[in-house]
Amino acid sequence: MQYARFLVAVFFFIGLSHVAGHGRLRVPSGRASMWRDGYDTVPDYNDNELFCGGFKHQWEVNRGLCGICGDPYDGPYPHEAPGGPYASGIIVEDYKSGQWIDVSVEVTTAHLGYWEFKICPNDNIQQDPDQDCFDRIGLLPTSGGSENYPLNTWDERFFHLKVKLPDNVTCEQCIFQWKWITGNSWGVCEDGSEALGCGPQETFMGCADVKISS
Repeated sequence: MQYARFLVAVFFFIGLSHVAGHGRLRVPSGRASMWRDGYDTVPDYNDNELFCGGFKHQWEVNRGLCGICGDPYDGPYPHEAPGGPYASGIIVEDYKSGQWIDVSVEVTTAHLGYWEFKICPNDNIQQDPDQDCFDRIGLLPTSGGSENYPLNTWDERFFHLKVKLPDNVTCEQCIFQWKWITGNSWGVCEDGSEALGCGPQETFMGCADVKISS
């Protein structure tokens, strides 16, 4: 009986690894979701599926890499400038340097893991940067007590938190980046054991165009 329960648990967790998670950046209003907030922009009806081309494509083709806004690393790039129909260049928020800002993420299918936030002072709505611009500043502090905001629930709803902008960054156009590294795939841990949340995980991302004043 115990062995049967063990098998059920194993197949349950294996099954989880094949379920696609879903989520979208809502505050500040993400490029893909601006139409939901009253902006006259091209609607992306799959705005909760910016998952780097899917798990297999992200990890088997692109070695875990993603486009800056969740498009496949090797393209196409509909959420990036130039040419992306969802990269409107519209500034959705005006912040102050060093401000703790309100952030909301809508989770439509929860899959644990954690969120990361970065920002890039781009100042060019006609040309998006590469990931290096975000990485130079690094991870932003969150109200969760660390730079990785944990998602320790299976709830499907809006989540609200605070994120701190850098003290020394100003821009007419910054790109705010949200990244969700899920924890629903079964994999090999660093110590050689296997568990849910270990190994490569499905990734979701989103971008919003904001201004930061001194």
